Amino acid sequence: MNTLDKSSNKIDYKGEGFKTKNLFNVIYVEEAAFKYPITKEVLDKYCNLQVITIRHYKDVFNRTNQHFQIQKQYQSLILAVKDKPFLYEGPQVCQNFGYPNFYYTSFLLNCIFDCGYCYLQGMYNSANIVAFVNVEDFKNSIEQESLKKPVFLAVSYDTDLIGFYNIIPYIDYFYGFFKMHPALTVEIRTKSGNQSFYKTHTALDNIVIAFTLSPQEIIEKYEKNTPPLKTRIKAIKTALDQGFKVRICLDPVFINPVADHLYEPFYEYVFSEINANKILDLSFGFFRMSKEFFKRIKKQSEYSDLFLDEYCLNENVISYPKEYQNNIMTRHYQILTNYMKKEKIFSL
Repeated sequence: MNTLDKSSNKIDYKGEGFKTKNLFNVIYVEEAAFKYPITKEVLDKYCNLQVITIRHYKDVFNRTNQHFQIQKQYQSLILAVKDKPFLYEGPQVCQNFGYPNFYYTSFLLNCIFDCGYCYLQGMYNSANIVAFVNVEDFKNSIEQESLKKPVFLAVSYDTDLIGFYNIIPYIDYFYGFFKMHPALTVEIRTKSGNQSFYKTHTALDNIVIAFTLSPQEIIEKYEKNTPPLKTRIKAIKTALDQGFKVRICLDPVFINPVADHLYEPFYEYVFSEINANKILDLSFGFFRMSKEFFKRIKKQSEYSDLFLDEYCLNENVISYPKEYQNNIMTRHYQILTNYMKKEKIFSL
C-alpha cells in the first residue's frame, strides 16, 4: 500500500512505478469546491502545501503558453466542481466490447503517469490534474442513464483511478453506488500496481479491472513513472485471487523493427504467469490518435520519437497503414489464440 508522509508531501509507491517524490507543487481550489467533503479530505492530507483559491478551474487549466512536458514535472492539483455533462458517448477509437450503450466519464482530468504516447498531451494545454469533488452529481447523471438501458461505463478512460487511489479514492466513493446498479457494467482501466482496492473490497460482478500491459522494453522507453510489467502482473494475480473480473489491454501496440520482436516473448511471459482461462477477455489496439492532438503534440518542443514514425490518416485518425495493421494483427492473433479463445479477443 502507498504511504503518505504529511510533513514532507511525499508518497512512496513501493513498486508501482513512482519513486518517492514531491507529488504536487501547489493546490488550487475553486471557491465553490470548498464546501465538498473531498476537498476537506485532500487539504487535510496535504496540509503543508500552499492553497490558492480560484474562481474556476479553467482560469488555471486552460491558460495559454503552458508547456505540457515541463509542467508534468511540477504538477499542481486543482479541486473543482464539474458542470454538465457528466457522461460522454464512447469514442470510436475505443473498444465497446459488444456493448451498444458505451459511455465514459471523467472524475479526473489528466493522469498521474507520464506515457510518451499519451494523447492527453495534445488534448489539454495543462499537465496539472483536475479532480472533481461533486461526486453526487456524477452518480445522479449515471443513474439517470443506466435506468433507461444497460450501460457500459469506462470510468478511467482519461486517467488512472487505481494509480490515483491513495490520493483520492474515487472507487471507494462509487463502490456502493455500483453495487446498487447491477445493470451498469463498469470498466476501471489501469497501469498501476496498487493492490489496496482489491484487498479491501469484495469483487462485484459488474466491475471489470482492465490492466494495460506492454513489453518491459516499451514500458521503460515510453511509459514513464508506471510500474514494471512484473508488478502489474502481481496486481492482476491479486485481483483474480480476490474474485475480480480482469481484462487485459494490449494497447497501444507499436509497429516498428525494434518493437516487432518484443511481442511474442512478451505474450509467452504474460501467459506463463497468468492463467488465461481466468481472464474475462483481451483488447488489442494499435497506436492511434486524432489528427488534431497529434499535430498539437508535434508543435511542442519535446515529444516522443514515436511521433516521427510514418503514419497515415484515416477518418481524422492518425495510425499505421491498414496493410501494416492487418499483417501484424494476423501474426499477433495467431499467437494470442494459443492462449485465449478467439471470441475473447477484441480488436479495432
